[in-house]
Amino acid sequence: LISLLVLLVGLYLKNKEIISSSRGYFIPIFLIFILRTFIYEPYQIPSGSMMPGLKVGDFLLVDKNSYGYKINRIGDPLASKTDPNYGDVVVFVPPHVNAPFVKRLIGKPGDVIRYQNKKLYVNNTPLDQQLISSKPGELIIKETFEETSRIIRLRKTASELPYEVTVPSGHYFVMGDNRDNSSDSRIWGFVPRENFMGTAEVIWATWECWLCLPSFERAGKIK
Repeated sequence: LISLLVLLVGLYLKNKEIISSSRGYFIPIFLIFILRTFIYEPYQIPSGSMMPGLKVGDFLLVDKNSYGYKINRIGDPLASKTDPNYGDVVVFVPPHVNAPFVKRLIGKPGDVIRYQNKKLYVNNTPLDQQLISSKPGELIIKETFEETSRIIRLRKTASELPYEVTVPSGHYFVMGDNRDNSSDSRIWGFVPRENFMGTAEVIWATWECWLCLPSFERAGKIK
């Protein structure tokens, strides 16, 4: 608004120097505003809940139109409404805190979700798991369901009590890929449909600490 006001003042005064300098920063600011509001929003990974695919410090671009055109972070889309699908890397505002989270979409409305002995079941169908690597204290697993696959991380710990829940209408069930180190629907509940911002599409940079240099080695499309 300030940059626009300065530009208008320059036009009113017919001052070429003011017009030239104000236009130089108004146009980039305006384009960034349009891009961030209507198309893509940047997001930085704050925790390790989506390891090994997404790591702390990864900068993502969130496609805000994945599930319909919208302006605000939450609320019903204005047009072209589509629903989240299995395996989507979703960015949303959870019901317990007013801040964006990123997780993997596991369950749709009406689904029965069960997690037992480190294995996930959707409507009594076990998700296929293939061991990729085993390290002291952890397992790296390729998990597949309905032609979508992802790499997840499990801790080598004792089996936990079975967890089972039915997803209510208009809500979704999400989990982190770092299954044993994730605050997700198992803890704070389901995500309302209107709380989805969009899908995380691209890693464009990684900045692990304030004293580190940004890196582009992990840049690429998110799976």
